[in-house]
Amino acid sequence: MYSFSAFRGLLPGALAAAVSTAALAAPVYDGATATQCIPFANPQAVSFTNAPRLNVSVGPVRGYTSVQMDTGSVGVALSAGKIPDFQALKARPDSKPGTQYLSSSKILWVGTWVHTTVTLHDGKGAPVAVAYVPVLGVEQAGSCPSYQQDGKICSGLAPAVNGSVFYMGVGFGQEADFQPEGTPDKNVLLNLVRLNGQPIAAGSLNPGYIIGRQGIQVGLTAANTAGFSFAKLEPYAQYPGDWLPPKGCLVVNPSENGDKCVTANVLVDTGIPQSYMTVPAGTKLTTVQAPDASEPKKTIGVLAKGNSVSVSFPATAPFIATDSFTVGGGTPVEPVQVIPNVTDKHPPFINTGRHFLRQYQFLYDAKQGYLGIKAQPNACGEK
Repeated sequence: MYSFSAFRGLLPGALAAAVSTAALAAPVYDGATATQCIPFANPQAVSFTNAPRLNVSVGPVRGYTSVQMDTGSVGVALSAGKIPDFQALKARPDSKPGTQYLSSSKILWVGTWVHTTVTLHDGKGAPVAVAYVPVLGVEQAGSCPSYQQDGKICSGLAPAVNGSVFYMGVGFGQEADFQPEGTPDKNVLLNLVRLNGQPIAAGSLNPGYIIGRQGIQVGLTAANTAGFSFAKLEPYAQYPGDWLPPKGCLVVNPSENGDKCVTANVLVDTGIPQSYMTVPAGTKLTTVQAPDASEPKKTIGVLAKGNSVSVSFPATAPFIATDSFTVGGGTPVEPVQVIPNVTDKHPPFINTGRHFLRQYQFLYDAKQGYLGIKAQPNACGEK
């Protein structure tokens, strides 16, 4: 769940390397057979009105909890007192101090990464997938706006050992946004060890997922990827095993700014209903003051009615998907608000928010490094 600051820390060379091109070749899934549909815990009549949630348990299964699934962050965070045997896990040599920061809400969690199982359950509570990953046992939590500027833990954070923190990030390439610990080894959906009660056979799992309207399919196969259009991602050199976020072609108010693409980092973020974008200085747009969707007590500038926004994947034609809307037009893909930042201090960027997913399925191939797009719906979770 990230806003303007996403990817600000990428080195210039990494930015250049991140420019995606439409993949003439598609990924190959020979031998990949392991897959599982995990329905969302909160089926919605109008998909992605609210953030999708999954039924999750941590450690030995003693029930489960509905947890928000966020593609704008990476890793599971849970109040330390709710992790079974936390103190024993913390004493193990593979535990280490850690943090998780949500830049759109300015919340910082501080605690200890401990290794344990995370189980995903279907809509009836049956366990269908198990991962073994580090989980952040949150021991302190609170607002820390200055963390975006200095990366320092704010003093006076409240104790959270017995709090109500429970969050699951399943994104990729987010390390540059004050999340250097958000590496692929912490992503539950990419580190599965069992499906439907059975160990996963060696070589049968191609790690990745497909986000549908009512569920998420884990494990990519030739069958469940049929019909997708693909764009190649670039390796994240600073974090081996991860992939840089996709690049897109961003066009704002073409009648005033021209229809030439601005190459921008793109984040499709299930965690928020609004959109954030950073565009070059001189971009013509109009704003009005409105309450911030993430912080309603705060008033911010948002795009006024009549402004148009279009983002296409990848950064250059041929495109595999285009998401376009006019503010106030009332189309299903329009975010609840668009918060612009007009500056040359940071590279162009757009966080589409989750309404993008009303139109398109989103595929992430963590093994071969591909983004895949296909029109909704996906069969997973649909009644």
